[in-house]
Amino acid sequence: MRAELEYNARSIPPSDIARSFIPPEPHFSRLLARNHTLILGPRGSGKTSLLKMLTLRALNNWDHPSAESLSSQIEFNAAFVSADITWGRQLDSLGSLSFDQHRKEAAFVLHTIRALIGAMRDATELARQSLKNHLRHLGTDLSVAQESDFVKLVSDALAVVPKINSLLGLEIALETKLDSINVGEDASAYKVESFPTKLSSVIAAFNGVAGQDRRWALLFDEMEIAPTWIKSFLLSGMRSFDERIIVKLAIAPYMDDAGFERTPTSPQQYHDYQTIQLSYANKDDAKHFTNELFEQTLGRMSIDGTHLPRLLGSPRTRIQTRAHLEPRPKLPVEFSELYEKDDSFAQYVDERGLRSPKYVFKEANVAQDIRKVLPIVTARNFYIRKFENGRLIAERSRKSPVLYTGFPSLVEITEGNPRAVLTCVVPLARSHIESSGSNPTATISVQAQTESVRRVELLLTSLLRVIPIDNLSGFEHGKGLLDFIDQIGRAFEDRLIKHRFATDYVGTFMLDAGVSDAVEAAVGKALNAGALIHIPHPDSGPDILLRGLRGQRFRISYALASRYRLLLTLGDRVNLSKLLFEMRGVQLHDVQHQLFEDKND
Repeated sequence: MRAELEYNARSIPPSDIARSFIPPEPHFSRLLARNHTLILGPRGSGKTSLLKMLTLRALNNWDHPSAESLSSQIEFNAAFVSADITWGRQLDSLGSLSFDQHRKEAAFVLHTIRALIGAMRDATELARQSLKNHLRHLGTDLSVAQESDFVKLVSDALAVVPKINSLLGLEIALETKLDSINVGEDASAYKVESFPTKLSSVIAAFNGVAGQDRRWALLFDEMEIAPTWIKSFLLSGMRSFDERIIVKLAIAPYMDDAGFERTPTSPQQYHDYQTIQLSYANKDDAKHFTNELFEQTLGRMSIDGTHLPRLLGSPRTRIQTRAHLEPRPKLPVEFSELYEKDDSFAQYVDERGLRSPKYVFKEANVAQDIRKVLPIVTARNFYIRKFENGRLIAERSRKSPVLYTGFPSLVEITEGNPRAVLTCVVPLARSHIESSGSNPTATISVQAQTESVRRVELLLTSLLRVIPIDNLSGFEHGKGLLDFIDQIGRAFEDRLIKHRFATDYVGTFMLDAGVSDAVEAAVGKALNAGALIHIPHPDSGPDILLRGLRGQRFRISYALASRYRLLLTLGDRVNLSKLLFEMRGVQLHDVQHQLFEDKND
């Protein structure tokens, strides 16, 4: 049994990532295509793992049941280019390091070429060693003499002098050159304008020596921390790269400094690139992947997770979108209980005659009058102790997340986010093993599950606290972005719990024109952190967020549902401007200015 599992793929070698990799479908299959690709996802969503799994060392160490069928489809070799400190924006403010623009460009060019040479070395070394049969087409049978010829061909173009004429020697020479430039050596040979030409020269030389017509994918990770000029260069350059070069970029969903213009000449979705979204607007889209990830993680902790409903137990209450309701000639117990303590709900029941012996429990009536509102009734019944005359008189503490335990609720709050799954499952499994003793197949206790709900929430809230909200008044800046999300979450909570009973649940908002640019930026930061989830319009492209957030629909992550006592469903929508005004008791028609004007205005 492994007592600890790694939470961040950044420092894990590709071959180790492969040992436990579960392909999120259909995302991974789409990533295998020979297309330029943008991978959009918040922190912890698995972007780095997906990119590393395209490398040959990862594929050669992957034993998933789908490994052979998926890997055999790949028709390119991949070079993983990790983000580096020399890419970060922070260097712009560190004058003591004296990193001028040419040296930054050189760092980018050298990092990328070094990664490409590393991928070529992997293809050669693995072909000489133990490459699996279904991956033989990605290996390169290069003799020592051919390897030496290749290094001689490209060394002058790369302005390096390897001590050994081998791929490893060339890789080390590039690393040495990077170090030399960082301490002051001339960087003029590595201007970004020469980058495409250098790539083409290296690929042409390698393919020519090897006698192959091979494509090479450059996998750029964590592009959100790259300076603007690199992002703009890669995004705009997709149409002009050598046809043997495929670019796959992992980026956060929101970038305020780069994106796609709406012009005929700019790269276009489906024509020049594809986009893969690693967040799930609808929880059913993440169901299969999340269940498998739960099962595998439990298995690595020596717990049989193949029967999650038995292991986690039934949901403690019915807050699901399509709550299960057996046809029966009587009201659910939640209806009867809430009727006695919520006069606004009692009015709803009486108006429809639900308690009358004459009420007909046929399917159409049950669907409209009972099943539709059962999740709302369940939540109000759980949290409300007394509601009368339009006011909440007494309530249960929100510190009790029992509502979100059991299967599938506990699985759904992780949102298909691998880091959230690990945060939820690993301590849960450890606690269960300690408490169950010789019976690890027993149902996991509600107490242990409630602690997991809190941990998943803390994973997000601790991050939100350290993200600043810039140029935005009306919020507690000491709490960072968390106060902004709290305002939105509490507004949804008030509508569900503190207002009169309503048959329509409101759980999403539109980023409308009534809010300032600073509020839009705060929404973008929350989106990148995973606290907000984008809900795309059916007619919009998957890259719509790179063209702006205005007019888009969002919901709060289900990982925060217990914090705000919300349902695990989308519900109806409301404008964000109205939602935030409601939290301050302000009527929209009395307001003559934009919501929360920027401090700098």
